[in-house]
Amino acid sequence: MTDACRCITCGDVAVVARVLELRGANALVALGAESEEVAVELVAPVQVGEELLCHAGVALARVAG
Repeated sequence: MTDACRCITCGDVAVVARVLELRGANALVALGAESEEVAVELVAPVQVGEELLCHAGVALARVAG
């Protein structure tokens, strides 16, 4: 992976996650076998089943499918 694919602040990468449940301005998303709550204000409105590109607890974009 090139440095262009990494966050310049933390060095981590964004991951694709599927929305499992809506929780107000947040959503519970599936990341493989685990789940995490992320903020979805940047991509609202969001629906259960959508795939989002997430980084650092924030959904950054929808994944076209």
